[in-house]
Amino acid sequence: MLEQSAISRFAERHLMPDKVEVSRGSGEDVLDPDTGDLVPAAPLIVYADKAGLYPHQERIRSRGSGQDGTWVEEVRAGYRLLLPLDAPEVWENDTVLVVKARDEQAAGRTYRVAAQGEVSSVPVLRTVWLEEHNRKPVAR
Repeated sequence: MLEQSAISRFAERHLMPDKVEVSRGSGEDVLDPDTGDLVPAAPLIVYADKAGLYPHQERIRSRGSGQDGTWVEEVRAGYRLLLPLDAPEVWENDTVLVVKARDEQAAGRTYRVAAQGEVSSVPVLRTVWLEEHNRKPVAR
C-alpha cells in the first residue's frame, strides 16, 4: 500500500512544475513619507514556491429571463491551483501571480482565489479554485 507522504512527494514532483506568488492585501492605507498621502499598503506575500495550474470549465444551466422559459447554458472558465500540503492556507480574494511556468503564456498572469482551499480526510495536496484576473500584455 502506498504511503500518504509518498503520494504527496510524487504530486509535488510531477504535478507542480510552476512557480507562483500568493499575496494578500491588508486593506489598510499607510502614509507615504515623500508625498504625505495615504496609499494602499504593500500586499503580504503568503506563499512563493512551486505549484501546478490546471484549467477547468464549468457548465451552468439556468432558466432564461424571457417569458418562454428556455434554458440558457453558460460556460465559465476557471482554474485549479495545486499546492503542497505544507503551503499556508490561501484565503478567498488572495491574488496568485504565475512567476514561472512550463507554459510560457501562463507566466505573468494573475488570478483571484475564488474559494477557500479544499480539505480532505486523506490529504496529499492542496487544491484552490481560481478565476482569471489579468493577462499580461502580449508583445507584438
